[in-house]
Amino acid sequence: MYASVWKRFFAFLIDAVVFVILFWVLAQLMDNASVSLVLLVIIWLYYALLESSPLQASLGKIIMGIKVVDRRGRRLSFWQATERIFSKLVTNVTFYFGFFIAAFDKKKRTLHDRISHSAVVSKRVEFDPDDYEEEEEASFTFITVVSVLLALVFVALVVLAVALPQYQKTERQVQLSRVLTALDYAARTQLKDSQTPGADPRIWLRKYKNCQKISPEKLSCSGFELVLEPGGVKAHARNHAMDILYTLYYPFDGGPVECTALSSQGAEICATLNN
Repeated sequence: MYASVWKRFFAFLIDAVVFVILFWVLAQLMDNASVSLVLLVIIWLYYALLESSPLQASLGKIIMGIKVVDRRGRRLSFWQATERIFSKLVTNVTFYFGFFIAAFDKKKRTLHDRISHSAVVSKRVEFDPDDYEEEEEASFTFITVVSVLLALVFVALVVLAVALPQYQKTERQVQLSRVLTALDYAARTQLKDSQTPGADPRIWLRKYKNCQKISPEKLSCSGFELVLEPGGVKAHARNHAMDILYTLYYPFDGGPVECTALSSQGAEICATLNN
């Protein structure tokens, strides 16, 4: 009797194909801002007019053999259908959790079905309004809150699983670029200054921006340290917990920079540098 989630999903996909075609046609005729506005109006009228018509269904729903009714099985008015369209915004902002709650509802109602007091049923279903019995329903406000919370949990999981690792990877790449730039500049400058008569090449001979001298041969910079060693300069790159991720050795003789990994993240950085 009540339309399954899968039938509704495929009906949505069919309607989406219609809108994609319309968007392409409109994009050939007007600018992007106008296309978006016109398409929104078309989507509103498409659903509101068709679902309040004798068909009681959009093109996708007609093909899937389902229709929209109110809580007593009657055809929606244009304004009821409009309310149903705009209540879909609530379902959308919950990342479609509001749609999938239909899988756990005996009447297969989505969040926007509950808000607009409507339902989606098989095309041939007929209701007798006189036989309809009111039943107590869970507050749609409560369902909305639960859906939003589920959506937030989903977003948090996505952030932890995808966005956070990507952010950390980008942050390490930015750090590598900063360390390499500072290492190159400090090594070249130290080599030049050490050629001055009377200069001691075993200690840092000048100050560097954003770096503090903590010993004659060691500089503490933002996120890394620069240490003078025989024949070159070594950089110790650290993370937020001050653990060393990797070291970079810059030889004064002009040889290649040597990267030594001291963690799994450091190994990733060294692999990137060597490639």
